[in-house]
Amino acid sequence: MQNMSRFQFALAASVALLTLSPISYGAKKTSEPSSYADMCVESANMPKPFGESDLKGNPKLQAYCSCFGPKFMARAQAAAQNMGKTPPPAAQQEKEELEMRNTCRKQLSLPLAKPI
Repeated sequence: MQNMSRFQFALAASVALLTLSPISYGAKKTSEPSSYADMCVESANMPKPFGESDLKGNPKLQAYCSCFGPKFMARAQAAAQNMGKTPPPAAQQEKEELEMRNTCRKQLSLPLAKPI
């Protein structure tokens, strides 16, 4: 897991979460953006440096995740469509994810995420 980028780790976690969601949440179907936003909120409980652990307990966490969730979903869908193709280098993926996170953090006057 140490060689995985934050994006790769989050993507793997999201695939697992979405795969298990029909079992865990019964027949209730949630929209993907809210599922990713919910996953973002839960990621505040992950150990550092993964997830949004630095925002745990912050009253703006839900608003941040409502901003970041759809961006993450769009990126995950693009990655899924490009399966079988050579993915961008991990450093580029990490940079892009950090930019997405910090765009939302700036909008809400939250502390900027730092590269890991």
